[in-house]
Amino acid sequence: MRVFLINPPAADGVEMVREGRCMQRRSAWGAVWPPISLATIASLLEINGYECRIRDCIVEKICLTDLLKEAREFHPELIILNTATGSIKADLDAANQLHKTVSAAAIFVIGIHPTALPEDTLENCRGLDGVIRGEPEGVALGLANLIRYHKDWRTAPGVSYKEGLFCYHNPCPAELDLDQVPFPAWHLIKPNLYRMPIVGKAFLMVGVSRGCPFSCQFCADATYYGKKLRTKSPAKIVRELDWVGTKFGIEDFLFWAESSTLNPQWTMSVCDAIISSGLKVRFVVNSRPDQVNLELLKKLKQAGCWMIGYGLESGSDRMLKLMGKNIRLDDNRNAVKWAKEAGLAVTGHFVLGFPGETKESATETIRFSLDQPIDFAQFYCAVPFPGSKLYELAKANNWIINADWSKFEQNFCVITTPELTAAELGKIRMEAYRKFYYSFKKMLNFWRLAWRIGSLRNLGALSREFQGWIAE
Repeated sequence: MRVFLINPPAADGVEMVREGRCMQRRSAWGAVWPPISLATIASLLEINGYECRIRDCIVEKICLTDLLKEAREFHPELIILNTATGSIKADLDAANQLHKTVSAAAIFVIGIHPTALPEDTLENCRGLDGVIRGEPEGVALGLANLIRYHKDWRTAPGVSYKEGLFCYHNPCPAELDLDQVPFPAWHLIKPNLYRMPIVGKAFLMVGVSRGCPFSCQFCADATYYGKKLRTKSPAKIVRELDWVGTKFGIEDFLFWAESSTLNPQWTMSVCDAIISSGLKVRFVVNSRPDQVNLELLKKLKQAGCWMIGYGLESGSDRMLKLMGKNIRLDDNRNAVKWAKEAGLAVTGHFVLGFPGETKESATETIRFSLDQPIDFAQFYCAVPFPGSKLYELAKANNWIINADWSKFEQNFCVITTPELTAAELGKIRMEAYRKFYYSFKKMLNFWRLAWRIGSLRNLGALSREFQGWIAE
């Protein structure tokens, strides 16, 4: 049985990252993440005897016409498309066109958006057979097995579907044991097309953990991976790093997790395992600021980590509390300071415009980003993504001013709060980028960092990326 797994074509020329909570255009991060969900689904299917094909239309520059032609030639019995809120209209249009082209295939979508809004998704796509809700791998295998043996796929756990005027939602299966999930089927993609931001080298992702017990109001990730923290064993992570390096020649990695330091003792064990193995790898992690200490950060550096991304969110204690972040500004300061002492580059992620934000608190955030030794900064608009508490709050208060899903990404302001209009927030965000990336101190620091990590040859491309961030 053939299964076609698809990261759909760019929507109106906008190249989207579609991976769990990371729903953003390529230019915002300077890279497209490898399709780890599709690759992991494929690996689980392949070891169970399925013939799989992955097409990442974004990095492979595949248009819808060419995708339909390939689908017609491949004759899949099951098609699974990845989605994001910002591209959902184009994603569902691709599903409709695929249904017309290969009508015998069952077509499903994965992602946070259809998981949070399965009925809306099904109502707006006649060519769609159903929605795979939440963590997709186990659901996809169960679904494929039912189709393969000509049983009723509507009984598959974790699937939502529509019959007549009614939508049905089957209970989700138990969450996966990550040590039992095979390595992603990276042989089905073109690894050299994925380039690590800043470094500019080919990279792949290693899923090290899933789930986050915290309740940040703007985050929708629990919709996909749940709130319970599940970790992959250090031994398996080392085997995966070694396997990827041996098979694909990749030495740069992004550790894929809601936060790679939610269990600091486990993180230390992962680092110790990498160090003991003798593997020479470089990797990037993300973290909550209150889940690190100097010892842990030094250990990460020793294991091969060169940059850590912190969800700093704001330079205002009041806003951090309103966001439900459950951290203090002192946590942010300490996390940045310790990372620099450990020799790590720091990316700060900030959210502007969350309800309660004022011009004064936004100015505090910009000032904080400039005062702290942060190497790179991302300033996001607070987006009410379906699946987040912010979405329900914004709907209840009629703060959403634009119902166009294509604007639901962190480059656009789609909510107007009593404190700030969307237009005002857009100007503040642009000011934040300009002040940060045109700061002489930050520019000088960036050159020093580029020299240290051997990225001087990528400065031209990086400069264009930064100009793109500022322009948007």
